[in-house]
Amino acid sequence: MDLQRALADPRRYRRQIERLFDRTLFTPARRAMRQDGVPIEALFDGQRRISRLLARAAAGGTYPFEAGRIRRIRVDGKEREVFSFPLTDMIVHAVAAEIVEEASRPLLSSRLFSYRPGISWADAVSGFGAYVRRHRKDRRDPKTRGLYVVRRDIDSYTDSIPVGPASPLWEMLTGLFRGARTAVPCPGWSTMVEVVRPLVEWPDGGRGRLVRGVATGQPISCVLFNVYLHGLDRRLESITGGFYARYSDDILFAHADPARAREAAAVLEEETARLGLKLKAEKGRDVFLNQAARPAPGPGGFAGSASVPFLGTDVGADGTIGLGREAARSLLRDLTDRAERTAGAAGAVPLDEKGRAVCSVLNRALHPDPVPLRQKSTDILRRLATNRPQLRHLDFLMALIAIRAATGISGPRAFRTVPYARVRRAWGLRSLLHDRNRGARRS
Repeated sequence: MDLQRALADPRRYRRQIERLFDRTLFTPARRAMRQDGVPIEALFDGQRRISRLLARAAAGGTYPFEAGRIRRIRVDGKEREVFSFPLTDMIVHAVAAEIVEEASRPLLSSRLFSYRPGISWADAVSGFGAYVRRHRKDRRDPKTRGLYVVRRDIDSYTDSIPVGPASPLWEMLTGLFRGARTAVPCPGWSTMVEVVRPLVEWPDGGRGRLVRGVATGQPISCVLFNVYLHGLDRRLESITGGFYARYSDDILFAHADPARAREAAAVLEEETARLGLKLKAEKGRDVFLNQAARPAPGPGGFAGSASVPFLGTDVGADGTIGLGREAARSLLRDLTDRAERTAGAAGAVPLDEKGRAVCSVLNRALHPDPVPLRQKSTDILRRLATNRPQLRHLDFLMALIAIRAATGISGPRAFRTVPYARVRRAWGLRSLLHDRNRGARRS
């Protein structure tokens, strides 16, 4: 790709203005979308002229970026830092990220499942499940079954990618544009550098440029998460007979040969050290996946396990997929909260009427169509889950949640007041297990 020509294309800036306008149309953030008193509506109305001006300045390396600000937000109960920029800066950032993403597509591995159009984390999980099932099918004797699984997580990946002048990242980025008509560095290269390593206003009032970490909350961050580890992806996917998948900093490799698994672990150590990264010691896990959870034969440090946690799921040694422990807990908490709020809003109505209202809300929360504030757990259940014992248990727990919300009675004794069959037939609570079985028969 020719970086200079790409930056000078006004159509890219118009697309980003339209996307930003549409994305914030019905959100509370809309009121804050203004720059120097000018609202985003004015930017949208003048998008043709503004796009030409932005393209000319970005391609010429003269666009006057302002210092970004760091804000703290809570995501999944954790505090995270995100970077915010003025409106026009956001548009230039988005265009630069789009250009890098397009240029890097031929570079990226097919085993990378994060932040890519048409590719989902669910593809990584289902692919691993299929690999486990093939391994099981190919070995009729259960004693010969077992996969050596290496799980790794990069320590603070967002904040630890080196972006200083000596970072390997710059060679990767310039490599994306080599061979183009306009050589790098070019006038627009300074724009790219500003986006990757922006000027930041620190919380203490000082200013400076990042040495480590990417601008979280800006589109360039996800693009760099993918690009920075592409060499690791290529090395691990080339190990014959294995399964490899990466979602940002979450890495999984599996093989029936322990020597190949140890090779993958060594590659992980070597590549992350070369790139100035560290692996999370507490999340590193080497397991021997088999249904009996027996330890691996011989030395090697692979502990026996009947399942492997991966991207919010639990993949069993039989290849079935279920909710991971934390995902299941989060789902049940969410369903309990929805049920209790619905019962409270229903007030003093007949028991069956209240029960039907509660079960309707629970059914809606687990419906395959998009609903507000739907959890990832729902996607796992509807798209991936094949662990039928877990689905049966979740059905039981959901019935208890519905009865408790409607009657105030907790625990299995609640079925004395409202039998399980009544929750299903009269109240209409759908069964995850029955839905899965019907789906399997249709497919």
